[in-house]
Amino acid sequence: MKLNAHILFEHLSQGYTVTMYGEAGKKLLLIEPELYMDNTLRFLSDHVYLATAEHLPQRPIIEKNVVLVCIGENSRLTYYKEHATVLLIKKKVDFFQVYKSLQEIYERFHLWESRLLTLFLKSPTIQDILDCSYPVLERPILVINSSFQYVASILTGGNRWKNDRWNLPHAKLEPEAFLTFLKQKELRMDAHGPFQMELDEGNVLCVNLFDSGDDYVGCLYIEEAGRPFVPGEEKLAEGLARMIEKAAELSPSLLDGKRDSLKKILRNLMNEMPLAPSQKLLLKSSRFNGNWLCVSIHCLKQFSALPVSYICSVMESLFPDSTFFEQNTTILGLIPASHLDKTAPFFGEITEKLSSLVEEMELCIGISNNFPDLYPLRTYYFQAEAAIENGQLYAPGKNLYIFSDYALQEMVMDAFGGFPVEAYFPAGFRALLEHDRDSEVSYLETLSVFLEENMSYAKAARRLFIHRSTLIERMGRITQELPFDLEDPDKRLQMQIILKALHIESKVHGR
Repeated sequence: MKLNAHILFEHLSQGYTVTMYGEAGKKLLLIEPELYMDNTLRFLSDHVYLATAEHLPQRPIIEKNVVLVCIGENSRLTYYKEHATVLLIKKKVDFFQVYKSLQEIYERFHLWESRLLTLFLKSPTIQDILDCSYPVLERPILVINSSFQYVASILTGGNRWKNDRWNLPHAKLEPEAFLTFLKQKELRMDAHGPFQMELDEGNVLCVNLFDSGDDYVGCLYIEEAGRPFVPGEEKLAEGLARMIEKAAELSPSLLDGKRDSLKKILRNLMNEMPLAPSQKLLLKSSRFNGNWLCVSIHCLKQFSALPVSYICSVMESLFPDSTFFEQNTTILGLIPASHLDKTAPFFGEITEKLSSLVEEMELCIGISNNFPDLYPLRTYYFQAEAAIENGQLYAPGKNLYIFSDYALQEMVMDAFGGFPVEAYFPAGFRALLEHDRDSEVSYLETLSVFLEENMSYAKAARRLFIHRSTLIERMGRITQELPFDLEDPDKRLQMQIILKALHIESKVHGR
């Protein structure tokens, strides 16, 4: 495996006092070191030479990207410092011991490369790849999937990552710290190649992971851990990321959590796509028995810096056994109906745990009726959407809307089958509308209250703040215009539906 001068300097400095002079490239181009032979007048490109200062020629030919590891110092080195990269060990040390140290550095990287290749003969897990890589990188490493759940990790000393590292179940990124980062810099989920994130605890070297279709599937994180990154380490991280991608390509489940399989099923149901036999079998398992709630989350402010997948991951951490994923321009959630008794504090719990996120976004949440079968999920998603639509109309100051509170309004508007409400007006009804346009007394309000009070003159009069005799006289004029008797329950129901629809339309149009 080829290295660069920075990596050689970093590792050689662990055993010797070394000073680096001259320009050093970041690319990994340097082949294994060789001993300088006396009388050699040409130093070849991309070669590493070990020599003592007194044996160096005065003015040799030095090609590009030459690294000279030199023991001792004299005036000749000025020329080399100007034309090559010099790693200078000023003190007198054992020549062959330094050569052995250089060989061991290369051997460490060769062994890493060899072990990775051997792993791929056995279908490695991502954790296997990280365990193999730690002796070379010697930094904390974390791999997350597209749902921001960790799939593999390793700490300083080779220990696995503790789950409380990020202060959320399943090692998801802690919301407060993550939001702080997002305010400083946009998360680059579409970036190819290595990049660094600047966090309060130090820099993190990141490489996004993509599948064969160039879709984002996760990210490799390598922590600085108090030791600044060396130029060239980003190339090592990129090579490690490619190995992880290859492993995931051979076994896609490596980057999938348990929820990911369910999400694929739910997306198929939402898109009315057929399910594979294995997916049908999964839905029949005991895990999916019981009632469910469908949740729709709208963000009135665009999901600019905050990844939708991260919001879904945080929601899943709040509600055990739940699943959240992006659906068109909204987030769709599936929660076990055991949370139904906790409907009231639902949004309060989110606000408490994600207060900073709520300040950054304007969230609006709709909840469907509970249902026992996942196959009609699409219907209950539309219920949650209808809850938001009707809720914002009737209670615009709230953030949480439950479909059952607005089921009547939705049912009334659906009852017209696509026809305008005017198509169902009985003869004489338009006369009532014309009266209301020119009069301070509303016949429609009078009729609506009278029917809502089950045609009780006394109760309707109290609600309208008029005398009972006034109401009797007014209802007499109203019924003269209608071609039917309000004692007929079917006609009465028709009239109530029309009045309710007109009331909803007036809300929609702000009248």
